[in-house]
Amino acid sequence: MGGTNWAGGKKNWLKKVHEFDPVQKTWHAGIERPEPVAYAVVFQQDASFVTGGGYDGTKNIDAGRLKHGVLSAGGQVNGRMILAGGTDDPANLTGLSKEVWTLSKGHIRKADYPGKPFATAASAVLGEELFVFGGMNYDAKAKLPVNTGEAYAFSPEKNAWRKLMPLMTPTRGLSAVTLDNNHIYIAGGYREDFTAEAVIYDVKTNRYQKAVSLPYAAMVGLVKLGGHVYCIGGEDKKQSRTDQFFRIPVAALLE
Repeated sequence: MGGTNWAGGKKNWLKKVHEFDPVQKTWHAGIERPEPVAYAVVFQQDASFVTGGGYDGTKNIDAGRLKHGVLSAGGQVNGRMILAGGTDDPANLTGLSKEVWTLSKGHIRKADYPGKPFATAASAVLGEELFVFGGMNYDAKAKLPVNTGEAYAFSPEKNAWRKLMPLMTPTRGLSAVTLDNNHIYIAGGYREDFTAEAVIYDVKTNRYQKAVSLPYAAMVGLVKLGGHVYCIGGEDKKQSRTDQFFRIPVAALLE
């Protein structure tokens, strides 16, 4: 749903929706959104999808109530939709935030992320917590983005963060997906260049181990559906997007 692509050196903001049938293994066009959206957090509620924050090419979609809703981390924990970090404009790296909000019953401010203001982190929900891995901070002196390996988990019930073991390699634009009750797959992103490397985080031991890499190096979308994890498109080069699409059994990632 939505996103961006590039054509002739121009960045396009999209409102198209595409639906995949995992039985027939075919794509179909869905009902278009009324406006473009990218860099939002997408929450699934039964058969419906809700976007939190995001940018439409000219403005922050939810700027009136959620100033830093672009390139945020987020997820849904026990019905609470949570957004953490982000900025007000994808081009504004000086405006990174560490604010945390729940959106399910109005916009409610929660305990700030304990690390530096950040964006483009990986996030996944497991049990009663939102897990946030890596991302990007901003070095005001050098005027450059800086990758981070920081990792934390947030409990909306306790309104508290706990520190996790940092990532092996600081990375921004990486993606995460929950595999089972104990493991989160974290992959892709950007370091000195785009990467396909992946790790699995074990919640019980608070440790990472190397995992099956992505089929290509990029900032990708990861989705678990049935017994598979799907790797969808993404940014594979500067000013470029890919239409590559793969899946792998969850069991193969956990071997």
